[in-house]
Amino acid sequence: MKTLLFAFLICFGLLDGAAHTAANAVVVAQSQDVKFMGGQGVTLAGTLQLPKTKEGGRLPVVLILGDYGNTSRDSVTYGKTSHAIYRELADFLVGRGLAVMRFDKRCVGASECKQAETFEDYVDDARGALKFIRAHAQLDASKIFMIGHGEGGLIASSIAAHDETRFAGIVLAAMAGRTIGKVIRDQFVQQMTEEGKSQDEIGKYLEKYDRIIRGMISGATSFPNEKFDPTSSYDGLLKSLIDNYTINISLLINDPLQVVNSIESPVLILQGRKDLMVAVKDAEYLHEAMKRAYHTDATLKLMDNVTHLLKNNPGEAKLSFNQDSSKTVDQELLTVLGDWIVSKAAAGKSAE
Repeated sequence: MKTLLFAFLICFGLLDGAAHTAANAVVVAQSQDVKFMGGQGVTLAGTLQLPKTKEGGRLPVVLILGDYGNTSRDSVTYGKTSHAIYRELADFLVGRGLAVMRFDKRCVGASECKQAETFEDYVDDARGALKFIRAHAQLDASKIFMIGHGEGGLIASSIAAHDETRFAGIVLAAMAGRTIGKVIRDQFVQQMTEEGKSQDEIGKYLEKYDRIIRGMISGATSFPNEKFDPTSSYDGLLKSLIDNYTINISLLINDPLQVVNSIESPVLILQGRKDLMVAVKDAEYLHEAMKRAYHTDATLKLMDNVTHLLKNNPGEAKLSFNQDSSKTVDQELLTVLGDWIVSKAAAGKSAE
């Protein structure tokens, strides 16, 4: 699913005189298909949205990096439900006068299907997108922002921490501040509790889970003594972790806090209190790690009713909420995100 061409005039935030001036008011936005080379020489496909402004010139640009799994340029999938949150984010940001690029992961949508061998391959895919952006005549290479959602936050952090080029800003939305084994363990407990499983059932399954995660961290790639139920979603995820060992081992052993504390670019951490896949404490860990590293421009924003999928949930926090694709991205989150990026773009010096 991709938007090929559309006229777009949006009024979000027009009351904010500091963020919107007559000089950069959005007149029209267009969307175009793009292709670029990622890691291992894989060809990846995406969408670049370019707003036309009254003043013309090169534009600040946002690269959106999706969450774990088979995410497309538009959507992330939870269970069997697809949520077009990346398209929604992009449309909003284009309305704020920003160019936005997003792409299909490997083997998704129009991207080439060459399986990643390690997590670093996904990082290299994002680097390929950045190379495309920096070479584009209409984009301002000195005003590049990355928005990383979930796992995309770790990808953005890895690039920002190790690349010599300083970014105009990094947004970490619902990013884990712990290794994936700990995060998934909490998700299992939450899901099993919602399903009404007893504490004994949960405890017994966690013993199995912990054995397998410890084994993987120690180098085991198969578990012949463990029984896996083909009808169990929990065993299905465990099997996926094992089957994709060379990718997931990095997520099991590498501490995200050791990555983010090397970022020098401005950072905005967005975290919802209704997120049951990544906890508020994860965002707090990330923020504290940067403060300990004497980062002078790291902002933490906690939002009461925001879920992991960045949507507004005024009711009880439940994972089952993520099965409803009709909900939209939270308006407070959009406003905070747009205002922060626009202010950072205005503060920076454009490339000649």
